[in-house]
Amino acid sequence: MGDRLKFKKDPRGMAKSADTSTDEPTTNQAERDLCDFLSERSELRVSFEQPDDERERRYDRLPVARTQAGTQAEVSDFPSGKSDSRGNFSKKTYVRYRDTVNDFLQSQDVSDLMEVEPREINRWNQLLQRRDYARTTRDGKLETLGVFFKWAETEWRAPRKEGKKLSETIEQKRKDLDVSGDEKSRSGDDNHRISTEQAEEIIGHLAKHDYASRQMVEFLLIYHIGCRKSALLSIDCSDLKPRDGIIQIRNRPEKSGVRLKKGNRGERDVNVSPEIMSVVTDYIDAHRTEPQDGSDALLTSWAGRIDDSTLYRDIAGLTKCGECTDNSGDPLTKQNASDCPESIGCHDLRRVAITRMRDKGVSWDTISGRVNATVQMLKDHYDSPTFEQAAERRKQEVLNAL
Repeated sequence: MGDRLKFKKDPRGMAKSADTSTDEPTTNQAERDLCDFLSERSELRVSFEQPDDERERRYDRLPVARTQAGTQAEVSDFPSGKSDSRGNFSKKTYVRYRDTVNDFLQSQDVSDLMEVEPREINRWNQLLQRRDYARTTRDGKLETLGVFFKWAETEWRAPRKEGKKLSETIEQKRKDLDVSGDEKSRSGDDNHRISTEQAEEIIGHLAKHDYASRQMVEFLLIYHIGCRKSALLSIDCSDLKPRDGIIQIRNRPEKSGVRLKKGNRGERDVNVSPEIMSVVTDYIDAHRTEPQDGSDALLTSWAGRIDDSTLYRDIAGLTKCGECTDNSGDPLTKQNASDCPESIGCHDLRRVAITRMRDKGVSWDTISGRVNATVQMLKDHYDSPTFEQAAERRKQEVLNAL
């Protein structure tokens, strides 16, 4: 979709992102409102288009962000990290709002926000439930839709009469779900995680049967560093400093297409043991796939730097139980490993890593610098010892005191 965008004046007196000059269906008022919201938050030009990639989607048309030059926006084009209310959408946040709000508009056949009533909110909430989304997922989607409607209400694009605000209806739906703050952060992970013993078993199996593979490197680095997936995916081969025993984590979205969660504030050097460094360098020497694009990325496929979905599949594939089967009775593969209730993702493994560091006696301040999170955040959301682990931590201090 390379046509230049044209801006028309909305009947309400506000500039709107209009359709491209093609034969695509006319963009309705609600869709234009969504484009305006996304454009304001991303500081990019947004219009409804039919994506030209081959990905399967629930809807044929969706808001596409483009630069002023007309090219489709990449990660580095999104001005994330700003503290004000405008221009604070990273690409990931943009996609979350785009897909959630568009799903509501299309599934409920909404053409004008002014005509939306609470029953549409109720029907959409019921639709999310029929899709078998977890309560925490439904709460997150309702929260996202609520932010959009609060914006629409302040812009006089949705009903704002007291008692009829749709944002209030959405907030009530969230209260009905009654998802606690702890449940949001942990998402039930106490029963959806692996123990340090299981993690060590996985590493031992990889060392014996798949030594220095990409999957082994991914698992090892998350488990030993406790890094986020964005940090892991950002690493280039040149970021390894074997003589110094460190790996540099740098924010280079314009080069790598990966933005650290905290931007430049997420940059740091992390210490790595000689044993871990040896596995990583062996992987580079013997098993790293040379990408067609010539990328210096550490984790690659033939196409280039792997993305977060590939990383998730790799980790889920390593942690599935081995007993689950698909609908045909065949064992789960890496592609559908997430169907196994015992499989975990990168964030879950990060939590296991942080809990392990605490069990080993590493101070909160040291862990904070290593994993790039505040001490309070770690205490509240990441450290989740079992009763036995918590007792063992207190054991020495209590015995010495008594």
